[in-house]
Amino acid sequence: MKRNKWFRAGWTALCMACLMSACGGKEEKKVSLGNSKGLPGELLLIVDPSLWKTDARDSLEGVFKGSVPALPQHEPMFRMMRIFPENYSAKFSTLRNIVEVREDPKVENVEMGVAYNVKAAPQVYVSIKAHDAAALNCFLSEYRERLTGYFVEGELRWEGALLKKKYSAMVDKASREIFGWSVKTPSGIRSMKRAEDFLWASTDLPDQDMNYVCYALPLADSARMLTERWVELRDSVMKRNIPGAKPENWMTTTYENGQPLVVQRRVVLPDGREAYEMRGLWEMRRGALGGPFVSLAFPDPEHGRLLVAEGFIYSPKSKKRDLVRRMEAALRTLAPVR
Repeated sequence: MKRNKWFRAGWTALCMACLMSACGGKEEKKVSLGNSKGLPGELLLIVDPSLWKTDARDSLEGVFKGSVPALPQHEPMFRMMRIFPENYSAKFSTLRNIVEVREDPKVENVEMGVAYNVKAAPQVYVSIKAHDAAALNCFLSEYRERLTGYFVEGELRWEGALLKKKYSAMVDKASREIFGWSVKTPSGIRSMKRAEDFLWASTDLPDQDMNYVCYALPLADSARMLTERWVELRDSVMKRNIPGAKPENWMTTTYENGQPLVVQRRVVLPDGREAYEMRGLWEMRRGALGGPFVSLAFPDPEHGRLLVAEGFIYSPKSKKRDLVRRMEAALRTLAPVR
């Protein structure tokens, strides 16, 4: 199945027109694509030499090699490979993430198209045509979050599809029993703690340790989720349920100059559900442990509660970006059992 979106960008507004919508039913069955290739977080940039030899190179690298938010150290958004158009061949066409950047004097400012599953599945293919380097720089500055968002979303969908094929049945069973919601977490999880309206599951590894937490809050707290109150509620739950080796140790959100190191926003997931998102850093109070976390809070009006799912990572000696994305994909699978 191939889907395309094309839009033209000016300096004040972005207009988008769909040229081809998703096919459905019998039409879908006629299209057969092979599996896409690529490591997690890998992206191919196809760029004209005329642009790469200008300051647009720094802009492109700043977008795709810029820091992933809410990690303790710099990790690039993507592992970017770069080739010129004349070197593009069939062996590159089935990579999962591809962005093509061309210079076209006929274009007024910048035009961008987004296509899905062009030569393989899953695949995200972004095509950008810019009048010149200056136009491209302005575009990248204004729309970098939207541009990287296409590929991050693609990575999360890919991770989610893998989890649905292979996941921890133990955690899914416990989630159904405690909350009445199913969830698909990494199959490597081997330890679990249950309490009232609380579940903690972990791979329990000394490095690259992935953890899943789920807990319930009163629905009345919805109005305060995108404030520091959510941090306070999180810390209260973690203090009760995730203690350290000593009485003065427990999990808490990391603070700097009296402020929690978190970012929060409201999100709409691909399935149309609205959720509250928080990502940031955690640490063991008066201890040496710490790392990144991401949380999604789902309103559950039927039961008068918010169901909060969190993935947190402990990986002191290795990269954390892909582990966080894997856990974020797991959080998105949390859904009521019907």
